[in-house]
Amino acid sequence: MDGAVSRGPGKVERAIEAAFVASPDAAFSVAELGPVAYPGLNRVEKRHRVAIIRAADRVASRLWWAKLISERPGGEVIYCNTLNVRSYALGRSRADFCFNNLPLEVVVRLIEAPIPDDPYAYRSRWDLVRPGGAWWKHVEIAKARKAGDIAEAERVSEELRADVAQQFAALKGRR
Repeated sequence: MDGAVSRGPGKVERAIEAAFVASPDAAFSVAELGPVAYPGLNRVEKRHRVAIIRAADRVASRLWWAKLISERPGGEVIYCNTLNVRSYALGRSRADFCFNNLPLEVVVRLIEAPIPDDPYAYRSRWDLVRPGGAWWKHVEIAKARKAGDIAEAERVSEELRADVAQQFAALKGRR
């Protein structure tokens, strides 16, 4: 044999996988995975972040999680579960330029049904998350693909494309 033979997932990868499995409706940044991967570490350095990203990428590909890059300077890396609409919405919102500066508790409020008199209600993303919403459909497509039901994935994709076309047509009519 030439070269090293892998002995399976290392401790960082196992710790990240345990976190993903234990919290399927959460979204994690690399900074949040630091204490998971390296318990007791005072400061997560670049070498730790690199190891976390490599391990999380491997875990994400196995568990149908997505790696999103934040649309802000520094490009924070966010991992979210493509099979869970709450996790997907949290990940997409935390990576979005207009929402990534908000505290996590506000982002969580924005993906839930709006509450009357909420000062952030005008920024609600509930229409994307609710059944039939775009992000809900993204999750349904991922679920169908995971199940091997390509016809269902294509059907929902076509439905999503039709919704987008309808929204663009409505915008054109506002001129």
